Amino acid sequence: MKPRRCTIPLLRNISFLAYAGIFFLSCTSGNGGGTGSLFGTGFVDAEAFRNSITAGLGPVDTVDSLFRRHLLQDMELNVSYAYRLTEGAPLWFDAGGPKDGVLAFTEQLNDLWNEGLDPGSYHVEYIGQILRQLKAGQNGFPVDSIVQWDRTLTRAWLGAARDLLLGTREIRQADSLWFAANDTLFDGAPFLVAALRKSDSFPSFDRFRSEVKEYLQMKKAVSAWAALKQDTAYMALKDRVVPGCPDSIVLAVIRKELEGAMPRNNDTLDEAARWIALYQYYHQLKISGKNDSATLACLSARPDDYIRSLQLNMDRLRALPRTPGPEHIWVNIPLMEVNYYRDNRMKFRSRVVVGKRSRQTPTLWAPMANVVFNPPWGVPPTILRKDIGPGVSRSGPGYLARKGLRAFDAQGRDVTAMVNGANYRRFAYRQPPGARNSLGEVKFNLPNKWDIYLHDTPHRENFGNRMRALSSGCVRVQYPRLLAGAILEDRKFTQEKIDSIVQTRRTRMERLDRDLPVYIVYLTVAADSTGMQLRYLDDVYGRDRQMKKLYGH
Repeated sequence: MKPRRCTIPLLRNISFLAYAGIFFLSCTSGNGGGTGSLFGTGFVDAEAFRNSITAGLGPVDTVDSLFRRHLLQDMELNVSYAYRLTEGAPLWFDAGGPKDGVLAFTEQLNDLWNEGLDPGSYHVEYIGQILRQLKAGQNGFPVDSIVQWDRTLTRAWLGAARDLLLGTREIRQADSLWFAANDTLFDGAPFLVAALRKSDSFPSFDRFRSEVKEYLQMKKAVSAWAALKQDTAYMALKDRVVPGCPDSIVLAVIRKELEGAMPRNNDTLDEAARWIALYQYYHQLKISGKNDSATLACLSARPDDYIRSLQLNMDRLRALPRTPGPEHIWVNIPLMEVNYYRDNRMKFRSRVVVGKRSRQTPTLWAPMANVVFNPPWGVPPTILRKDIGPGVSRSGPGYLARKGLRAFDAQGRDVTAMVNGANYRRFAYRQPPGARNSLGEVKFNLPNKWDIYLHDTPHRENFGNRMRALSSGCVRVQYPRLLAGAILEDRKFTQEKIDSIVQTRRTRMERLDRDLPVYIVYLTVAADSTGMQLRYLDDVYGRDRQMKKLYGH
């Protein structure tokens, strides 16, 4: 992949963190320690706090059928909901002063930068001012100030939790083929209230982070690239990566960037070529072991390029359901592979062919309804318009014969012989089951209005290609019988049984009696076959370039 240039503001507030740490250490040293020793007892008057904060809360109608939907968008509603749940009690302060969770607040917010979120969006600088005022004023504070501070902390926490859960942008504004809705509900207010009643510690954001394994891998990778950016020796080597530079420089850079990965033994390649081949694999380049122009272009990419690409893809993951489920199918369009998970373990992995650039596969998720052996194929409108029409206009019924297609009128009569370029729109076209059928021998139905599904193909030769964006939009699976066997394992569908069904050439449908979501996603960063390292992929449809505009880059 050629990493994308998208910027996320870096607000580390390092000096303030050091200052705040000194402040809280002073609060806990001497005279028994604890924040109460600084603020004394009665830091906040509970009744005065309740009267002040409830006066500024908006209405909260939990009975409203749209209440849960409003929580996804209206942050003030979330804040009001939290204080209605506490009956007007403070969340972050008590009689002894600020709770322990306040100490961790700025550190937790600044750490969100590693996930592509802007800490400044959650009032991190103002929270720093709050802590400085708390240190400076030891003789009590007006209740209105405490109300404002408590409310600010609550809003910051809820805002960060919501963005971690749902993402920071409406991705479809930049990607018109993003149809994967996030149906996750946001329960930040009740979670926050329950957490702070149970403990004074900072409530973790983990409940709101994506459970897709690659999400945490991406977060760690952002930290690793940020560390490399501070590595002066590495950055000096990067500056020397130019055409004709010595292999020693190339190898030193690759070893830094692929820390933890090792090339396979290969008697046909020397050490430098093995490392370059490994690097090419992790960047979805043609594997030659040579430092060609495409490889050199990737090697010249800066750490910030990778960081921005990772942050962009983390937001894509946040725009998907948080939990994919213990059983699910995951198709990554740029990776051009499919994984099937059951009981949170990978049971199947295969190459796929996805839509060509002119007929792109959309991002969506839908439950699989059934597996069909020996499926017939009905020509969809897009292919009728773009392929069948021009074909019969040139060759008439001969085109249909070559494709194994039959034409039928509204009464179901076979009218193949009379089809021409002037009347082809009047008829429906079907292929019977068989070796020439465009769906091959197995089809995996997932009902959706875009008519996208997984299936076999007679064009087996395409799976050997490095770039496999060749279909009319649906996803062609390299080993569909194995995938069918894995999905239907509980029904004792052995490969021998599947082979015998296919040989009959009679259509057979196996309906699924369980929830099996299929996610077809567009991620230009993905885990390798071991699940341990990340690969940086080609932006095959140019969607990253469009996303940059959405993020203002």
